[in-house]
Amino acid sequence: MLAKSQRLARDKDFAKIFKSGKSCYGKFFGIKAAANERGANRYGIIISAKVSKKAIERNKLKRQVREVIRRLDKKLISGVDLAVVVLPAALGRSFKSIGDELKMIFTKLKLLKNHD
Repeated sequence: MLAKSQRLARDKDFAKIFKSGKSCYGKFFGIKAAANERGANRYGIIISAKVSKKAIERNKLKRQVREVIRRLDKKLISGVDLAVVVLPAALGRSFKSIGDELKMIFTKLKLLKNHD
C-alpha cells in the first residue's frame, strides 16, 4: 500500500501532469510524468470502466499496479508526479508482466536511478 503522502488525489494535480508532463505508452499502460517541488514521488492510477465493467477486476489490477510501484519506488529518481493510465490490454496479465511493462516504461522516461 502506498502511503497517503505518495498518492495523487486532487484534480488539479492530475491536470498539471496531463498539461505539462512527458508521456510514454506501452501495451498495457500509459504513464505521464511531471516534476514536482516536493522532493518525493507521488502516484495516481487511472483505470476506466472501459477496461472492465466489473469493479472487482479494476480494483485487483489497481492493487497489482500499486504493489509494483511500491517495489520500484526506491529505484526511481525523486521529485516526480506520475499518472499511470491502465489500458484494456492489462486485464488478465500476470504480476510479472505488469512489473516488466512498468519498468520498461520507467526506463524509456529515464526515471530509473541507474539509467543514464
